Amino acid sequence: MTRPSSPAEVNRAILAARAAGDLDTALSYIAPESRDQGHRVTHADWRRKWESLLAGVPDFDVVVEADVENGEWVAHRYTVRGTHTGDFFGRPPTGDRFEVAGMDMIRVVDGRLVEHWMVAEPF
Repeated sequence: MTRPSSPAEVNRAILAARAAGDLDTALSYIAPESRDQGHRVTHADWRRKWESLLAGVPDFDVVVEADVENGEWVAHRYTVRGTHTGDFFGRPPTGDRFEVAGMDMIRVVDGRLVEHWMVAEPF
């Protein structure tokens, strides 16, 4: 299997592996030290973020609606769906299903995510 290298392919590989519960494979597409929302993060930080996310929304699903690549960068418009059944980054569970739109930008160097920026609607 050929390892994805374009920014859009790398992002889709991360999303697919995370959705399958394979965090190790998802992390293999991220540089050991990267930036998330301007903060330096490690694989351990990404893992904690994803585990917290999944603890609050076990059926968390991301659908990329469109993407635009430019060199090392890709911008995505996506829809996130899920059910808020546990603590979600400090928000107590509501039990409600939600759907929100978001956009992010990802920078990929040598087939690995090195920078991530995101904006999403509140739910």
